[in-house]
Amino acid sequence: MTMKNVPVYIDIAFCMVFLPLMIYIFPIERSWGKYPVIFSIFILWLYVTYFLYKYFIIPGIFHGGKKRIYAFAMIAASLFVTFMFSRYKITSPLYHLRKPLCETYPFHIWGIRQNQQAIWVHYIIVVIFCVAVGMLNEAYRQRMAREEVEYERNKAELALYKAQINPHFLFNTLNTLYGLLITHSDKTEVTMERFINLVKYTYNNAGNDYIPLSEEVEYISQYIDLQKLRLNGFADVSFTHTEEDSTVMVPPMLLITFIENAFKYGISSNEPCFIHIRLLQKGGMLWFEAENSIFAREGGDSSRTGIENCRRRLSLLYPGQHTLTIDKNGENVFRVTLELQLHKTT
Repeated sequence: MTMKNVPVYIDIAFCMVFLPLMIYIFPIERSWGKYPVIFSIFILWLYVTYFLYKYFIIPGIFHGGKKRIYAFAMIAASLFVTFMFSRYKITSPLYHLRKPLCETYPFHIWGIRQNQQAIWVHYIIVVIFCVAVGMLNEAYRQRMAREEVEYERNKAELALYKAQINPHFLFNTLNTLYGLLITHSDKTEVTMERFINLVKYTYNNAGNDYIPLSEEVEYISQYIDLQKLRLNGFADVSFTHTEEDSTVMVPPMLLITFIENAFKYGISSNEPCFIHIRLLQKGGMLWFEAENSIFAREGGDSSRTGIENCRRRLSLLYPGQHTLTIDKNGENVFRVTLELQLHKTT
């Protein structure tokens, strides 16, 4: 049973079970044989009241504006119609049996009042039931509306973060190409080819929410190879990866932020330096670690470069399903570790 079908089941339960049972319990049905027309019309009115309150009055009160005015007008009209039913003089079929007990008591008036009370009790119970169901429906509708707004907001944020990743990558890589060109390096042609492959990957996957892990690993490998072309013998760069299932789906360009950060702040042209990147996928879990030496660069703390962007993206994509740890070991080592519970795919 889905939530979408619940209102239909409630309507069926009311029409087939709740209202017939209520009519049977209260004394209004005892006069059926004597006043069949008026009681048939009143029972029909109870059904009309139910649908009137549930689908028009209660939603109108919540929506406000002119709909609220119409809702209150319909409440007044329903009260008037019920009042007219209660004014119809229906005497209890048992009052004449009680008459010999006390000749002075107006038993026909007692019978009339009893049926008037029964009419109002039926009406009030139906209204209370409608208000309760209507409020639950409205609460559910408002919750779904908030979730839809939140989903659209998150989707817009993710699109913005993806758009921010691409210029950052392009800027860093173009700097590498520029350095090779001005030095007339023989690595320029290879670098350009790899750069084109990376841009093609970025373009092809910019609109995808998830891609196979094997494609992301290949992207990372090519990026690291591209960066290695500009390094000298002082740098120790390694990338180890093990995938139990390379077809599992991951967000594109999620991990590259940490790798870009490592190359930006972990490389020196005249001092020993290192960047060690490790990736392990097993079962439904993904472990990633990027560890690098630290060298001061103009532009601020390395932990702020793109990482807040990635942190926010993780919180949107994997709420409560990831652990991101950023650690500085003294002044020499910067380490990022990410433990990710991957989404199941069909």
